[in-house]
Amino acid sequence: MTPFDYSPPSVYELGVKPYLFVKCKICCTALPHLNFEWPAVPTDLTLSAIKEAIVKRHGGSLPKLTLFKGVVHPEHSLARLSDATTLKDLGCEGVYMGSPDVILPTITFYYDFTAACFDDPIAAVEPDTLASKHDISLKLYRKLTAPQAQTVLQRQAGPPAPTLPVTGSAPGRASSK
Repeated sequence: MTPFDYSPPSVYELGVKPYLFVKCKICCTALPHLNFEWPAVPTDLTLSAIKEAIVKRHGGSLPKLTLFKGVVHPEHSLARLSDATTLKDLGCEGVYMGSPDVILPTITFYYDFTAACFDDPIAAVEPDTLASKHDISLKLYRKLTAPQAQTVLQRQAGPPAPTLPVTGSAPGRASSK
């Protein structure tokens, strides 16, 4: 998977000059490794921009995407709101970014989605497992693992490597005996 790199659309390009900014965290309820945050976004950012970023984060379309503000609870669902709703419309109070030391208020959005459902019966069928072309037959396996075969294989490998005698003292030290 390619690294996720998405910047929210610049409202300066649209001719709007926002003055208030917030820090925006976007968290997935089911897959926390897909969480991301924007360090500074204008309060004029719309829900459609957030949804677009989530869809791009997942690499395609997400059916039945549901956003929640602050807490995952039906009362905090943003499903009834228009995609043109801005953070300002949601009651997010931003601050002016006059210097880099300004601490921005944080707003957290959670999202949930349903997995894609296919009507095509072929998509719902479990695939068959394929037999490996590299497996050896049971007869050959038994022949190779038989005790007689082990001695033949050892003779073909040659004499064993010489081993060093084991002593009680450490190497390089004189024995105290």
